[in-house]
Amino acid sequence: MHLHFAAGSPAAPRARRRFGTTVLAVLAALSVADPVAWLHVAQTGHYLASARAQAGVNSTLAVVVVATQKKAGDDAEAVERLLAEGTGRLDTVRLFPLSPIANVEGAGLDVEAAAADLVENALRALLLRTPKQAQERIGAAVAKLKDQAMAGDERLYARLYKAQGLALLATGELVPARDALVKSLVLVPAQAEEEYAAYGGQAKELFNACKQMVQKGQTGDLKIAARGGKADIWIDGQWRGAGTAQANSLPVGVHRITVRQSGMFGERRFVEVVAGKSTAVEFDLKQAPFGPDLEQGRAVLATNFKQPSVVEDRMRELRNQLGADQMLVLRQASDKKATKLEGYFLSADGTFRKAEGSAEKDANYFDHIGEFVAEVSGARLGADPQTAPLDLRQSAVVTTGARKAGDTAGGDPNAPLFPDDDEGKKKKAVTSQWWFWTAVAAGAGLIGGGLYLLTRGDTAAAEGAVGTVQVNLAKPDSP
Repeated sequence: MHLHFAAGSPAAPRARRRFGTTVLAVLAALSVADPVAWLHVAQTGHYLASARAQAGVNSTLAVVVVATQKKAGDDAEAVERLLAEGTGRLDTVRLFPLSPIANVEGAGLDVEAAAADLVENALRALLLRTPKQAQERIGAAVAKLKDQAMAGDERLYARLYKAQGLALLATGELVPARDALVKSLVLVPAQAEEEYAAYGGQAKELFNACKQMVQKGQTGDLKIAARGGKADIWIDGQWRGAGTAQANSLPVGVHRITVRQSGMFGERRFVEVVAGKSTAVEFDLKQAPFGPDLEQGRAVLATNFKQPSVVEDRMRELRNQLGADQMLVLRQASDKKATKLEGYFLSADGTFRKAEGSAEKDANYFDHIGEFVAEVSGARLGADPQTAPLDLRQSAVVTTGARKAGDTAGGDPNAPLFPDDDEGKKKKAVTSQWWFWTAVAAGAGLIGGGLYLLTRGDTAAAEGAVGTVQVNLAKPDSP
């Protein structure tokens, strides 16, 4: 078999040849980097979209509701809280807390994020039946949270206790495992059996036993008061009142309390409920550094609300004092059917515009509030995290071929637990796909062509050198 390659006389000018050489060289370099990835970029624009999303995530929005009349003060504070909760559901905008948790902002937020990642990785390790790795990650998460008493909400701790319980179950320590899962269910009682299915039959049985213990166990009462009488109070993530809160018949155990007030440092605290008794707790919040500026800004905004030029100047000044990227200032008017919202929005790029909308007081009232914030800020509204499952995941897909999902693993305690499902069997490795090798071959061709053109001399090209190369690929005779 013979292949012939002939080079003819160049017909294009030297500038065009250099341009073609540069283009081929760039394509060759891109193919070396990652041909499959760049093919994906060409089709979907994935990298560009990721960069835009990352830029959006770094944007913070401060929401301020002013009361133009004294009698509307309580309603304004309630709507501000609801709008803040709606902002917490946005996909590309983060709420700027007007009541930051004391000693948690800055480095403390990094601690929360790191602890959450460790807990997530621990749960993944448990899916793959590697309890030793899970225990190491749980220990690291506990160490990070140990020195940050106010870091982490009830959901983070509930996931942590769940991971602890499952890790102890995997090593046969049933009583400590039960105690850990009970602690998780006290904080987030809405967990369901489906959230434990991926971890096997024993995990489901233990969950159901602990669920009954919490539901049928002893209870106690909890009374919380915040000095000043205006702070919002949450018990295990559920809002219970402003100024004071009374919760009766809570399951015995440790509960997570959060207290916040605009312009003041918020606090989180664990409080233990004792069987048959009423436990009283008092909070005394401290003023945040920007508290005086926020209070003064509210007064100016309320007084001059119908003068957009004055409002714009004060919003720009207040945004800088707070350190937020965007700001939404509103006033509300409520009746039996809806809450009317009108005001002004200052975007991260400095654009100032009016904002108005209405939230109907129907079964989806809270969603309407969130949708208003999403529309104004140009973001999308996600699901309410308080109603989402604590940990609803699919079984890990690994190749074992011997056991069914939910069976206990025998032998090596770190052996994979879950076999391929029907869907997983249909999925082939990337390297077995025809398009993968086509992309690799194309990349190799681009590399060769680029290197050939880069190493060619311009003189030979200018003179129009011609020639023939013969490659003999015939199979040689056997000796």
